[in-house]
This record gives sequence, C-alpha cells and structure tokens, in this order.
Amino acid sequence: MRSTGLFLSLALLAVGCNTSKTGANGNIRFTPADCGLVSGCDFDDSVGVGGIITVQIAGIDAFSTAGVTLDSDDPNVLSIDPIGDVAGKPAWAAVGQSAGVARIVAYDPNDVEVDFVEVGVQELSGLGLDNFVGDAVGPSSDATYDEIWQVNADTNTSFYVLPLIGDSVPTMGRYTYTATIDSVLNDGQVASSDPANGYLYFNVPAGDYPVTFESDYDSSIYIDVLIQAQ
Repeated sequence: MRSTGLFLSLALLAVGCNTSKTGANGNIRFTPADCGLVSGCDFDDSVGVGGIITVQIAGIDAFSTAGVTLDSDDPNVLSIDPIGDVAGKPAWAAVGQSAGVARIVAYDPNDVEVDFVEVGVQELSGLGLDNFVGDAVGPSSDATYDEIWQVNADTNTSFYVLPLIGDSVPTMGRYTYTATIDSVLNDGQVASSDPANGYLYFNVPAGDYPVTFESDYDSSIYIDVLIQAQ
C-alpha cells in the first residue's frame, strides 16, 4: 500500500464554475480553466507540480486586452505558453514546475506590465478518487488499499482521479496516469471512460475490482483502490 491519506469526498454532482481573479492593478480579470477539478477552477487552490491548467483573460471596465500577452516572472516555478484561442478567446497553458509562488504577468503590445496575479505551486502529497456518476459509498481503507469504495452492481458509475496536496486537499492540474485495471472492470468500461486522463466510467456485475492509478509525471505518486460492486 502506498499511503496518500484518506481523501474526504467533495460529493461533486455537477461541473462547477471557474472563479476569476482580479489582477493587482485592477485592469484584467484572470480565469483558470480546464484544471482537472470538476468542482471548478480557482487560483486559491494552487497548482500541483507537474500539473497543467489553462488561463484566459478579460479586461475590466474599458481596459482593452487586444495584443496583451501573458508570461511568468519565475518560469522555474510556473511556466506560461500561448496555446491559441479556446472558445474564441486567447489562452495560455500554465504548468507547475516546482513548489513556490510565481506571478502571471500581463504585458501590453509595448511589453509594458499592466497587471498580474500571484499563483502558488505545491508538491503533490498523493491522489484521491471522487465519485461523479452513481451512488458510491466511501472511501474506507485497509492495509492493502488506500481507498475502498462500495458501488451498485450493474449500474453506471464513474470516478475522477484528483491530485492532492497537504492533508488530502485537491489542487488544480491536469495529469496523465498509467492505470492498472482489473480485467473484468476494464471490459466493463463505458464508452466515455478515459483512465489515462483520470476518468474511470464503468458498469460491472457484483465483485471486487482492484485499480491502481500512477502519475506519469511522478511514479511515486499513485493510489491503490478497491471497487466493491454489490
């Protein structure tokens, strides 16, 4: 068993809203998106080392963001790269590189700093599962499994893998995983299941099904899970 600490379920029932943050100069609103948290993205949740989020901006009042670019004041902590338009708006990928605090800085077309937000980056302490579809009960744990979940047999059920920091607190960041899945559970995956990107969606008969998710970024970060369908 690789201990990650008991994850307290967020009981997410719907995709949450992203929380924008006004820059220190009051000119630009920065919005984190596509951050791996179904509850929604918020800079207050920090970014995990190795995790990727999307950042978009909007001007406040009459401030124009035409030609505005984003960069990091410390790319060793948080790197920033443009990724083209997302939903018709310019977007940047922010990647947690090491623990610390970095500023996401907005520059006008003349390369003058016009605003910024500070973003924390933290090392992951482990992984947790959160039930999304179905009525799962748990998690408990034992000497073998970090999390044990009871689910309804022959019923569509899904879980998201969440990166955790500190005392089992979810943090922002998209990650990829190597998933080792029981053969019956693997065959019982529903079409939209995507375990490599941290989403397991399945329908299985009664039985016990072990699953392991291991971070592709850091193989020391993983979780051993037992799914008990009843």
